[in-house]
Amino acid sequence: MRKPAGSAYQDLVAFVAKAFDPGADVKTGEWVEGPDGRLDMDVSIRGNVDGKPVLVVIECKDFDLSKTGKVGRPFIDALDSKRHDLGADAVFISSNSGFTEDALNKARRKGIGAISVLSSGDQRVKIILEKEIYFRKVKLGPLTFTYNGPGASSLKAIGVYELKYRGAPVDAWLQIRASAIVAANPDISQKFTATFNFKKPTEFDFKGQNILLQSIAISLSPETYWYAQKVQLDASVGMYDYLRGRVRLAGGENKYLINGVNFDTGTQLDAAPKIETVGENLLSGEIDIGLVMVEGVTMDRETPMPLLEEVIIPEDLNIKM
Repeated sequence: MRKPAGSAYQDLVAFVAKAFDPGADVKTGEWVEGPDGRLDMDVSIRGNVDGKPVLVVIECKDFDLSKTGKVGRPFIDALDSKRHDLGADAVFISSNSGFTEDALNKARRKGIGAISVLSSGDQRVKIILEKEIYFRKVKLGPLTFTYNGPGASSLKAIGVYELKYRGAPVDAWLQIRASAIVAANPDISQKFTATFNFKKPTEFDFKGQNILLQSIAISLSPETYWYAQKVQLDASVGMYDYLRGRVRLAGGENKYLINGVNFDTGTQLDAAPKIETVGENLLSGEIDIGLVMVEGVTMDRETPMPLLEEVIIPEDLNIKM
């Protein structure tokens, strides 16, 4: 028997829904009796929340963007009516072609989820999710290293990478730490000094002699430039939430893909964009990534990295300022 049109996409949506909640009862193409006759549920999800039975219904729209276009507001209106007849606790529309702006506005007002499922490499996925993202280029500028402690007087004529901790250069660790700080603090735009105090006077090697230090520090004046760029989003198993503008990944082994990132071709902005801080206000499974290119780090991948974290006071290792 030939499957109904759109059933392949329903199967995909059901597969993704099951990946998010393996314990739920997920069905496709289910028909139930409504107050005015039979009603279909493209994908139905039944489970329990706090001991209470819950029904979630996903309407699937496998449109051809070039022929039918995006899902419009009338489909949101129809689902809004349908969910009351079904007695559904939550409803979503999963579109294989995207949504019109007025459809998203209506969905937001009515509390209806608007999603597209993601399954990298699956032929049933037709939509290409494009989104404008923002990234930073940060120039560290001149770096000043400061050493304090009983042996600091011996370091007045110190050269690059000459101070070492257990055979690895301290300068390399300080550069990486400075990069981490500017990456984690997008609002930094003026000179700052990060000081790292040791739990106790610690022994270092300088030109073959042992010296004791109590702390090390790095000072810099970073310059930050913001850029915008359109990229394509994908994942092994996940969904894109249009109302939140975020990708949500199913549990287990997964991949999140951002295609088209090029730090050399972004459009430079006059000011920092008004966006949420990376990692804040995330729902379960949502992923958020901040992209930053730091210029001014001199060491390469072959440079050994000292394990200074073991001797530094933990509070001083916080990269948020």
